Amino acid sequence: MMDRAYHDNKKKPRICFVNPPVLLKRPISEISYNLMKKGYKTSLLIPKKLFKKRDASLHHSRLAEKSNIYTYSIINPPFIKAEQPIPITPIFCINTLKALKDNDIIHMWVPYYLTSLKITFAKKLFFPKKKLILTMDTVPGYSFSMGKFWDRAFKTYNKLFGWLLFRTPDIITLYGKSLFPYALKAGIPKEKIRVIPTGIDIPKYNLKDINKNRTCLRKELGISSEKKIVLYAGLLVPRKGIDKIIKVAHKLRKEDVVFLLAGDGPKRKEYEDKVKELKLEKKVLFLGWRTDMHKLYQASDALLLPAEGEGLPGVVMEAMSYKVPCVASNIPCIPDLIENGKSGFLCAKDDIDEFARRTKELLRNKNLRERMGSEALKKIKSFEWSKVMQRYEGLYSQLVQPFSKGKDKER
Repeated sequence: MMDRAYHDNKKKPRICFVNPPVLLKRPISEISYNLMKKGYKTSLLIPKKLFKKRDASLHHSRLAEKSNIYTYSIINPPFIKAEQPIPITPIFCINTLKALKDNDIIHMWVPYYLTSLKITFAKKLFFPKKKLILTMDTVPGYSFSMGKFWDRAFKTYNKLFGWLLFRTPDIITLYGKSLFPYALKAGIPKEKIRVIPTGIDIPKYNLKDINKNRTCLRKELGISSEKKIVLYAGLLVPRKGIDKIIKVAHKLRKEDVVFLLAGDGPKRKEYEDKVKELKLEKKVLFLGWRTDMHKLYQASDALLLPAEGEGLPGVVMEAMSYKVPCVASNIPCIPDLIENGKSGFLCAKDDIDEFARRTKELLRNKNLRERMGSEALKKIKSFEWSKVMQRYEGLYSQLVQPFSKGKDKER
């Protein structure tokens, strides 16, 4: 009965997206939203902190609000420094089984959470015929290092549970071609891998709006018109290289520039203390989460992302869509976006001097900023959701129509 229904072109699969961390990932919300616009029924399985409402504060979160949302309460053990949500009520099992039962495809992000392991096991044990997609934005321990202890831990985890996590999914998608060799090293079967990036909607704006937003933001933050602005947006965690941004600001303290850090995280107080220690309070401003990111991009002269490890960073994609040149780490996936020296600068991830030099080069050369910004916009247009969604829809169609000849052969 179900197979016949799928061969009717009007029948669309029901898809449940699994977001293991508390914060909703931008690609999940945007893929879900784009599918709903085309008539798909989507669901979201996502944790929330105990005794609190689900965090929907990020600017993209509202896009997923029309999905059928399954939540479950979690705690994060204080002795674990990294995020590792632990379900503490039976509702996790109930909602996991319900999501598996009520949907045709489960599309799960990131295998390195205990919840991901449990969901994969539940699928294998109770719903072996359901289709499962696993998306990986990084391959920790391989595509980037989290330190000797954690690298060993990830590799051990892969050896112990790879038979389940990497063999159970029907398809495993990677954000960028540069992740492919690391996925193979981690033990992911080559025949299961597809490379499908996340996407972006190119914003519409005009010079009048840009000038107005730039003026309003500078007035709000007390930044004079002659000062340049370098932007960072995202979590304030070590993996994002926040300490390196502060060091770059310290090296460029004589430049007429202000660094804006839009975001929050568990180490914010520690970073703020470091800024005070270096007497950079007027040079580095902590803004917290913002709902007006378009104003920040329009007011900025450059974006700085000296991250240790990334997927396909949404902040870089957004900056490029606003013609903001980026200075970022030369790590897997980012070169899929930035062409070094053409649409931005790629730096060795631990070379503070190079980050400072390239940032200063952009700040002092308006023609270079404009040229790179224009090239960045040209490049990012190939990642527009209207193009990327065709590939996701093709993947979903391939899974529920096993005899379909149209297969995504991108590797």
